[in-house]
Amino acid sequence: MSTIYADHGSDEFNARMHDVSLRIGAEVERALGGNFVALILGGGYGRGEGGVVRVHGVEQPYNDLDFTLVVKRKNAVPWNRLHAISEHFEEEIKIDVDFSRPLTIHDIENWPHWLMWYDLLNGHIVIKGAPDILNSHAPAALKRTLPAIEATRLLLNRGAGLLWAFRVVRGVEKKPDADFIRRNYYKCILAMGDALLIVHQRFHTPYRGRDDRLTRLEADSPEVAAFKLGELYHEALRFKFQPDDVPDVQVGEEQLEDLAKRWGAIFLHAESIRTRRKWALLSQYSRWRGLREVEQHCLKNLPRNLIRNKQMGIYSWRYPREELYRQLPVLLGLTGQPVTDWPAESGRFLKIWDRFN
Repeated sequence: MSTIYADHGSDEFNARMHDVSLRIGAEVERALGGNFVALILGGGYGRGEGGVVRVHGVEQPYNDLDFTLVVKRKNAVPWNRLHAISEHFEEEIKIDVDFSRPLTIHDIENWPHWLMWYDLLNGHIVIKGAPDILNSHAPAALKRTLPAIEATRLLLNRGAGLLWAFRVVRGVEKKPDADFIRRNYYKCILAMGDALLIVHQRFHTPYRGRDDRLTRLEADSPEVAAFKLGELYHEALRFKFQPDDVPDVQVGEEQLEDLAKRWGAIFLHAESIRTRRKWALLSQYSRWRGLREVEQHCLKNLPRNLIRNKQMGIYSWRYPREELYRQLPVLLGLTGQPVTDWPAESGRFLKIWDRFN
C-alpha cells in the first residue's frame, strides 16, 4: 500500500510526494552523517490530509512540508546544508520545506502535553529512521485528552494571524503572498472550532470528521450552537483540503471584523470554562491580572522570564506571552478601549508573538 500524503489526491500525486520526501530524507541523512537519527513529516501531509490545488490541470501541493529532525547532538547540525536542501526542493515543488529545531530522543521522552506534540504523535510519517521512533519514546500522557490551555494558546496564535491580516487590508504592510488574507481567515475559523472541541474534550488529530464532532457538540450545547460556526468550519475544511474548490471570494475588512467578533466570543467562552471564571465582556478579561499559563511561572522559570523581558525592554517577571492574551482583544477592536497608535502597537504585538509563539 502506498504512503498517503493527501487522501483526496490522486495516486500519482501521492507517489510524487513520496518520491520527493524520500529524496529529502536521503539528502538530510547525508548532510548529518553519524549525527542523524530520524526525519519525520508532520503537518497536513504527515496526517495524510495535505492540501492539493490544480495548476494548469496538474495536481500540486499547497501547504508547507513540515519536517521534524531527530539527532544525537543538537549543537552539531549543519544548518547551511539544510538550508541548501530546503532551497533546492522548494524550487522543485514550489512550496516551503521547513525543518524544525532538532530534537533528541531525550526531548521526545520529555514532551509536554502540548497540541503540537499531540498532533505530531498522532499524525506523522517517518521518512527516514525507526518507524516507531515517536510511538516508542513519547510520554504516555500524550495519549490523553488535551488540557484546556491548548485551546487558549491556539486561539492566541490564530488571533494573531487575524491581526496580521488586518494590518494587510488596512495597508500597514504588504501582503506576503496572494492568498495570505483568505488563508488566515480560514485558519482562524478552524482554530475556533478546534478550541471548542478541546475545551469540551471532543478533539482528535485527524481533520476528517472534526466537522461532524463540532455538529454533535452544537446539538448537545446550546451555548456552542449560538456561535453558528458549523457551516463556516465545514467551508474552512474544504479550503484546507482543496483551496481551489472554494470560491475565490475577496476577504475584506468587514469580513475580518465579523470574524474577530466571533473569535472574541469563542475566546471568552473557552477561557471561562478553563478558568471557571465568568466575564461578561472581553474588556473585563483584558483587565484580569491572573496568570494564563501558570506552568511558565514556576520558580525555576522566573530568572528566564526576567531575562527575556529585559531583552525586549520590559520589566516583568511574567512570561512575555501573558501580556499578549490581554492585548489581543484590545488590538482586534473588541473591548472599546482606544489604541493610540494601532500600526505601531499591533506591529510590536506581532514581533513578541513571533518570538514566543
